[in-house]
Amino acid sequence: MWIVISLVTAATLAVVNLADKRLLDRHLPTLDCLYAWVAFALVIYIVGAVAIFGVPTDTSAPYILAAVGSGLTLGIGYALLFVALKIDEASRAVAISQVYPIVVALLAVPFLGEQLNPFQWAAILLVVLGTILISLPAFPGGLVAPRLSRGVPASLASSMFIGVGIFAAKIALEEGSFLTVFIYQQVGTLLAFLPFCRPRVCVQLVRAMHNPKTVALLTVGEGLLPLVVVAGALLATKLGPVSLVSAFLATTPLFVFVLATVLSQGRWQLMQEAIHRQALVLKLAAITMIVAGVSALGFF
Repeated sequence: MWIVISLVTAATLAVVNLADKRLLDRHLPTLDCLYAWVAFALVIYIVGAVAIFGVPTDTSAPYILAAVGSGLTLGIGYALLFVALKIDEASRAVAISQVYPIVVALLAVPFLGEQLNPFQWAAILLVVLGTILISLPAFPGGLVAPRLSRGVPASLASSMFIGVGIFAAKIALEEGSFLTVFIYQQVGTLLAFLPFCRPRVCVQLVRAMHNPKTVALLTVGEGLLPLVVVAGALLATKLGPVSLVSAFLATTPLFVFVLATVLSQGRWQLMQEAIHRQALVLKLAAITMIVAGVSALGFF
């Protein structure tokens, strides 16, 4: 069951990432506006959960701190991913940010006593090579640029924080229930985005929401669907081994690649992905390496 939940969550996250990219490219004047909206959505999540289920008291302070810390690091990770989405193509930014199973695996060695065998180290190398490959922009004619794209540092930093956040969530779930960890995790994530809710930013956000398409994207892409992603990731982490779960969750780039390519074609023209043959081959090869590597980390 957790495998199905993980894959559905990964596919849903791909839709969220593409909605974020569209919002940042066409609908919102600044990154801070998206941050402010995320903070607003998180307040709704927290207030709604507490109003329905009450304040959770079924876990101890250390595990509450782990849940809050998980949310905080995940919030920072996704804030950095928004930066990468703002300045880079969605397929590239998301692919690089999804190498966090490496972080999870490396944390599991000293803190959980797990061991990495030679095959797993080879899988890590495959992910790194795939990340480098997708970071190099391709041009028509088969040329690959010798420089990294500008969004790479933010994407890599995002993967580090997301990996730590997933690892911390697994620790919190050892004692806390799904609902308890969900509420406290969202409190932590709110702490990451709340500083951006300045009056000037809120005014810009309200003005942008005069466009019905902006409202629809914010409501669905950064309102309803993220709730599915958060709940799905937590439930899968609760039910399955964190290394396996993170590996399946990291298949998101494959869904992003397919959706972004389709939406950049013909009459759709909703995304601005490079769709010439050389770029598509390069991205597909790199994403295949990343997905194969993270899957190998989970299975072996």
